[in-house]
Amino acid sequence: MKSSDKEVIIGVDVGGTKIQTGAIKPDGEILCEPVTVDTGGNDESEKILARITGSIEKVIKNSGLKPADIIGIGMGVTGPLDTASGTILECPQLPTMHFYPLRERIIEKFKLPVFMDNDANALVLGESIWGAGKGYRTTLGFTLGTGLGCAIVIDNKLLTGTNGMAGEIWPSPCKDGTIEDIVSGRGVSSTFFHFTNHVKTAKEISFLAREGDPDAIETWHVFGSTLAFALAWGINIIDPGIVILGGSIANSIDLFYDSMDNILRKSICPVPADKTRVVKAELGDNAGFIGAAALMIQGGK
Repeated sequence: MKSSDKEVIIGVDVGGTKIQTGAIKPDGEILCEPVTVDTGGNDESEKILARITGSIEKVIKNSGLKPADIIGIGMGVTGPLDTASGTILECPQLPTMHFYPLRERIIEKFKLPVFMDNDANALVLGESIWGAGKGYRTTLGFTLGTGLGCAIVIDNKLLTGTNGMAGEIWPSPCKDGTIEDIVSGRGVSSTFFHFTNHVKTAKEISFLAREGDPDAIETWHVFGSTLAFALAWGINIIDPGIVILGGSIANSIDLFYDSMDNILRKSICPVPADKTRVVKAELGDNAGFIGAAALMIQGGK
Protein backbone atom coordinates (compact mmCIF):
# COMPACT_ATOMS: atom_id res chain seq x y z
CA MET A 1 0.00 0.00 0.00
CA LYS A 2 1.44 3.38 -1.00
CA SER A 3 0.36 6.25 1.19
CA SER A 4 -0.35 9.83 0.16
CA ASP A 5 -1.24 12.89 2.19
CA LYS A 6 -4.93 12.14 1.67
CA GLU A 7 -4.90 8.43 2.41
CA VAL A 8 -6.58 7.82 5.77
CA ILE A 9 -7.73 4.73 7.62
CA ILE A 10 -10.63 4.70 10.06
CA GLY A 11 -9.90 2.43 13.01
CA VAL A 12 -12.72 1.16 15.23
CA ASP A 13 -12.23 -0.69 18.51
CA VAL A 14 -15.44 -2.42 19.63
CA GLY A 15 -15.32 -3.75 23.17
CA GLY A 16 -17.93 -4.95 25.58
CA THR A 17 -17.77 -1.64 27.47
CA LYS A 18 -16.79 1.04 24.95
CA ILE A 19 -16.37 1.81 21.27
CA GLN A 20 -13.38 3.94 20.29
CA THR A 21 -12.94 5.27 16.77
CA GLY A 22 -10.18 7.35 15.21
CA ALA A 23 -8.58 8.39 11.93
CA ILE A 24 -4.96 7.57 11.20
CA LYS A 25 -2.57 7.74 8.24
CA PRO A 26 -0.64 4.65 7.14
CA ASP A 27 2.50 6.14 8.69
CA GLY A 28 0.81 6.19 12.12
CA GLU A 29 -0.13 9.88 12.31
CA ILE A 30 -3.40 10.40 14.20
CA LEU A 31 -5.57 13.06 12.59
CA CYS A 32 -8.00 14.08 15.32
CA GLU A 33 -9.20 13.32 18.82
CA PRO A 34 -10.74 9.82 18.83
CA VAL A 35 -14.43 9.41 19.53
CA THR A 36 -15.38 7.19 22.46
CA VAL A 37 -18.92 6.04 23.26
CA ASP A 38 -20.41 3.42 25.56
CA THR A 39 -21.11 0.13 23.81
CA GLY A 40 -24.21 -0.73 25.79
CA GLY A 41 -23.33 -4.37 25.21
CA ASN A 42 -26.68 -5.71 26.40
CA ASP A 43 -28.73 -3.41 24.16
CA GLU A 44 -30.33 -4.49 20.89
CA SER A 45 -27.86 -5.27 18.14
CA GLU A 46 -29.10 -2.48 15.87
CA LYS A 47 -28.57 0.08 18.63
CA ILE A 48 -24.99 -1.09 19.03
CA LEU A 49 -24.51 -0.94 15.26
CA ALA A 50 -25.86 2.63 15.26
CA ARG A 51 -23.29 3.61 17.90
CA ILE A 52 -20.50 2.10 15.80
CA THR A 53 -21.56 3.80 12.58
CA GLY A 54 -22.27 7.05 14.40
CA SER A 55 -18.78 7.10 15.85
CA ILE A 56 -17.30 6.56 12.37
CA GLU A 57 -19.40 9.39 10.93
CA LYS A 58 -18.35 11.71 13.74
CA VAL A 59 -14.65 10.99 13.21
CA ILE A 60 -15.01 11.62 9.48
CA LYS A 61 -16.71 14.94 10.22
CA ASN A 62 -14.21 15.98 12.92
CA SER A 63 -11.27 15.14 10.64
CA GLY A 64 -12.65 17.15 7.75
CA LEU A 65 -12.33 14.08 5.53
CA LYS A 66 -13.94 13.48 2.16
CA PRO A 67 -15.04 9.99 1.14
CA ALA A 68 -12.20 9.82 -1.39
CA ASP A 69 -9.66 10.37 1.41
CA ILE A 70 -10.59 7.16 3.21
CA ILE A 71 -8.95 3.98 1.94
CA GLY A 72 -10.72 1.63 4.31
CA ILE A 73 -11.90 0.74 7.79
CA GLY A 74 -10.17 -1.55 10.25
CA MET A 75 -12.21 -3.04 13.07
CA GLY A 76 -10.96 -4.74 16.21
CA VAL A 77 -13.93 -6.45 17.85
CA THR A 78 -14.23 -8.44 21.05
CA GLY A 79 -14.54 -12.07 20.05
CA PRO A 80 -14.78 -14.85 19.25
CA LEU A 81 -15.29 -14.02 15.58
CA ASP A 82 -15.48 -15.70 12.22
CA THR A 83 -12.87 -13.42 10.67
CA ALA A 84 -13.35 -14.82 7.15
CA SER A 85 -16.94 -13.57 7.01
CA GLY A 86 -16.62 -10.78 9.57
CA THR A 87 -19.27 -12.31 11.81
CA ILE A 88 -19.43 -12.04 15.58
CA LEU A 89 -19.87 -15.50 17.06
CA GLU A 90 -21.08 -16.33 20.58
CA CYS A 91 -19.44 -13.38 22.28
CA PRO A 92 -20.17 -13.11 26.02
CA GLN A 93 -19.49 -9.34 26.01
CA LEU A 94 -22.02 -8.76 23.20
CA PRO A 95 -24.84 -11.22 23.92
CA THR A 96 -27.33 -9.59 21.51
CA MET A 97 -24.90 -9.79 18.58
CA HIS A 98 -24.31 -13.52 18.44
CA PHE A 99 -23.79 -14.55 14.79
CA TYR A 100 -24.14 -10.93 13.71
CA PRO A 101 -22.61 -10.04 10.28
CA LEU A 102 -20.91 -6.84 11.46
CA ARG A 103 -18.39 -6.50 8.63
CA GLU A 104 -21.14 -6.84 6.03
CA ARG A 105 -23.23 -4.15 7.75
CA ILE A 106 -20.30 -1.70 7.83
CA ILE A 107 -19.54 -2.31 4.15
CA GLU A 108 -23.20 -1.71 3.30
CA LYS A 109 -23.17 1.57 5.20
CA PHE A 110 -19.87 3.09 4.06
CA LYS A 111 -19.08 1.31 0.75
CA LEU A 112 -15.43 0.92 1.78
CA PRO A 113 -13.07 -2.04 2.28
CA VAL A 114 -13.39 -3.35 5.84
CA PHE A 115 -10.86 -5.59 7.58
CA MET A 116 -11.98 -7.10 10.87
CA ASP A 117 -10.31 -9.21 13.55
CA ASN A 118 -10.60 -9.64 17.27
CA ASP A 119 -9.53 -6.73 19.44
CA ALA A 120 -6.58 -8.58 20.97
CA ASN A 121 -5.11 -9.35 17.55
CA ALA A 122 -5.65 -5.76 16.45
CA LEU A 123 -3.98 -4.25 19.51
CA VAL A 124 -0.92 -6.48 19.27
CA LEU A 125 -0.59 -5.88 15.52
CA GLY A 126 -0.74 -2.13 16.10
CA GLU A 127 1.93 -2.37 18.78
CA SER A 128 4.09 -4.41 16.41
CA ILE A 129 3.86 -1.86 13.59
CA TRP A 130 3.85 1.43 15.51
CA GLY A 131 4.42 0.69 19.21
CA ALA A 132 6.52 -1.33 21.64
CA GLY A 133 7.09 -4.17 19.15
CA LYS A 134 8.39 -1.99 16.34
CA GLY A 135 11.63 -3.48 15.01
CA TYR A 136 11.03 -6.97 16.42
CA ARG A 137 10.46 -9.86 14.04
CA THR A 138 8.36 -11.93 16.48
CA THR A 139 5.98 -10.44 19.02
CA LEU A 140 3.78 -12.15 21.59
CA GLY A 141 1.07 -9.93 23.00
CA PHE A 142 -1.59 -10.24 25.68
CA THR A 143 -4.58 -7.96 26.17
CA LEU A 144 -5.63 -7.79 29.79
CA GLY A 145 -9.06 -6.25 30.02
CA THR A 146 -12.57 -7.43 30.81
CA GLY A 147 -11.39 -10.74 29.38
CA LEU A 148 -8.07 -12.20 28.24
CA GLY A 149 -6.72 -12.01 24.71
CA CYS A 150 -3.50 -13.17 23.09
CA ALA A 151 -1.93 -12.69 19.67
CA ILE A 152 1.22 -13.61 17.78
CA VAL A 153 2.75 -11.33 15.14
CA ILE A 154 5.59 -12.42 12.85
CA ASP A 155 7.07 -9.95 10.36
CA ASN A 156 4.15 -7.58 11.01
CA LYS A 157 1.63 -10.26 10.06
CA LEU A 158 -0.78 -11.92 12.45
CA LEU A 159 -0.39 -15.65 12.90
CA THR A 160 -4.03 -16.70 12.67
CA GLY A 161 -3.90 -20.49 12.52
CA THR A 162 -6.05 -22.92 10.53
CA ASN A 163 -9.39 -21.66 11.84
CA GLY A 164 -8.42 -18.08 12.66
CA MET A 165 -8.24 -18.96 16.35
CA ALA A 166 -4.50 -18.78 17.07
CA GLY A 167 -3.93 -17.08 20.42
CA GLU A 168 -7.42 -17.80 21.76
CA ILE A 169 -6.09 -19.01 25.10
CA TRP A 170 -8.95 -17.72 27.27
CA PRO A 171 -10.70 -21.13 27.68
CA SER A 172 -7.46 -22.96 28.54
CA PRO A 173 -7.72 -24.89 31.82
CA CYS A 174 -6.31 -23.37 34.99
CA LYS A 175 -6.97 -24.68 38.50
CA ASP A 176 -10.70 -25.43 38.70
CA GLY A 177 -11.69 -23.23 35.77
CA THR A 178 -10.06 -21.35 32.90
CA ILE A 179 -7.10 -18.99 32.72
CA GLU A 180 -9.49 -16.11 31.99
CA ASP A 181 -11.28 -16.74 35.28
CA ILE A 182 -8.19 -15.35 37.02
CA VAL A 183 -6.23 -13.38 34.42
CA SER A 184 -8.83 -10.74 33.47
CA GLY A 185 -10.63 -7.79 34.98
CA ARG A 186 -13.41 -10.12 36.02
CA GLY A 187 -10.81 -12.40 37.53
CA VAL A 188 -9.31 -9.60 39.62
CA SER A 189 -12.74 -8.78 41.01
CA SER A 190 -13.49 -12.44 41.67
CA THR A 191 -10.20 -13.04 43.49
CA PHE A 192 -10.72 -9.97 45.67
CA PHE A 193 -14.25 -11.11 46.46
CA HIS A 194 -12.88 -14.51 47.48
CA PHE A 195 -10.56 -12.80 49.97
CA THR A 196 -12.97 -10.14 51.30
CA ASN A 197 -16.56 -10.93 50.30
CA HIS A 198 -16.65 -7.39 48.86
CA VAL A 199 -17.47 -6.50 45.26
CA LYS A 200 -14.93 -4.11 43.69
CA THR A 201 -13.79 -3.32 40.16
CA ALA A 202 -10.22 -3.98 39.09
CA LYS A 203 -9.62 -0.22 39.04
CA GLU A 204 -10.86 0.11 42.62
CA ILE A 205 -8.70 -2.83 43.69
CA SER A 206 -5.67 -1.13 42.13
CA PHE A 207 -6.37 1.98 44.18
CA LEU A 208 -6.70 -0.07 47.35
CA ALA A 209 -3.45 -1.93 46.64
CA ARG A 210 -1.56 1.34 46.19
CA GLU A 211 -3.03 2.47 49.51
CA GLY A 212 -1.55 -0.62 51.15
CA ASP A 213 -4.64 -2.81 51.50
CA PRO A 214 -3.26 -6.36 52.09
CA ASP A 215 -6.15 -8.17 50.39
CA ALA A 216 -5.83 -5.99 47.30
CA ILE A 217 -2.07 -6.53 47.23
CA GLU A 218 -2.56 -10.29 47.50
CA THR A 219 -5.17 -10.16 44.72
CA TRP A 220 -2.60 -8.68 42.35
CA HIS A 221 -0.03 -11.23 43.52
CA VAL A 222 -2.41 -14.02 42.48
CA PHE A 223 -3.05 -12.29 39.16
CA GLY A 224 0.65 -11.88 38.35
CA SER A 225 1.58 -15.38 39.45
CA THR A 226 -1.11 -16.91 37.25
CA LEU A 227 -0.32 -14.68 34.28
CA ALA A 228 3.28 -15.92 34.49
CA PHE A 229 2.22 -19.44 33.51
CA ALA A 230 0.39 -18.21 30.41
CA LEU A 231 3.41 -16.13 29.43
CA ALA A 232 5.78 -19.03 30.04
CA TRP A 233 3.87 -21.38 27.75
CA GLY A 234 3.77 -18.73 25.03
CA ILE A 235 7.45 -17.82 25.29
CA ASN A 236 8.58 -21.44 25.35
CA ILE A 237 6.50 -22.24 22.26
CA ILE A 238 7.30 -19.32 19.92
CA ASP A 239 10.48 -17.70 21.38
CA PRO A 240 9.37 -14.08 20.79
CA GLY A 241 11.71 -11.12 20.71
CA ILE A 242 9.36 -9.19 22.98
CA VAL A 243 6.19 -9.75 24.99
CA ILE A 244 3.71 -6.87 25.16
CA LEU A 245 0.98 -6.46 27.78
CA GLY A 246 -1.90 -4.21 26.79
CA GLY A 247 -5.47 -3.50 27.83
CA SER A 248 -6.85 -1.61 30.81
CA ILE A 249 -5.47 -4.05 33.38
CA ALA A 250 -1.94 -3.41 32.11
CA ASN A 251 -2.23 0.01 33.78
CA SER A 252 -1.74 -1.92 37.03
CA ILE A 253 1.47 -3.57 35.86
CA ASP A 254 3.37 -2.06 38.79
CA LEU A 255 1.16 -4.10 41.12
CA PHE A 256 1.67 -7.51 39.48
CA TYR A 257 4.96 -7.28 37.56
CA ASP A 258 7.25 -8.63 40.29
CA SER A 259 4.97 -11.58 41.08
CA MET A 260 4.74 -12.34 37.38
CA ASP A 261 8.41 -11.91 36.59
CA ASN A 262 9.73 -13.97 39.52
CA ILE A 263 7.79 -17.03 38.41
CA LEU A 264 8.20 -16.39 34.70
CA ARG A 265 12.01 -16.35 34.71
CA LYS A 266 12.06 -19.71 36.50
CA SER A 267 9.59 -21.21 34.02
CA ILE A 268 11.15 -20.45 30.64
CA CYS A 269 14.25 -21.68 28.83
CA PRO A 270 17.58 -20.12 29.93
CA VAL A 271 18.27 -17.96 26.86
CA PRO A 272 14.86 -16.23 26.70
CA ALA A 273 14.93 -16.00 30.51
CA ASP A 274 17.93 -13.70 30.06
CA LYS A 275 16.85 -11.90 26.91
CA THR A 276 13.08 -11.72 26.45
CA ARG A 277 11.54 -8.43 27.57
CA VAL A 278 8.02 -8.17 28.94
CA VAL A 279 6.77 -4.61 28.56
CA LYS A 280 3.62 -2.56 28.76
CA ALA A 281 2.01 -1.53 25.48
CA GLU A 282 3.13 1.92 24.31
CA LEU A 283 0.12 3.18 22.38
CA GLY A 284 -1.84 3.91 25.55
CA ASP A 285 -5.49 4.88 25.41
CA ASN A 286 -5.38 4.99 21.61
CA ALA A 287 -4.11 1.42 21.23
CA GLY A 288 -7.52 -0.01 20.35
CA PHE A 289 -8.36 2.08 17.32
CA ILE A 290 -4.73 2.28 16.18
CA GLY A 291 -4.54 -1.50 16.27
CA ALA A 292 -7.81 -1.73 14.35
CA ALA A 293 -6.35 0.55 11.68
CA ALA A 294 -3.31 -1.75 11.50
CA LEU A 295 -5.63 -4.49 10.25
CA MET A 296 -6.23 -2.36 7.17
CA ILE A 297 -2.47 -1.92 6.71
CA GLN A 298 -1.96 -5.67 6.88
CA GLY A 299 -4.97 -6.51 4.74
CA GLY A 300 -4.26 -3.88 2.11
CA LYS A 301 -0.78 -5.14 1.27
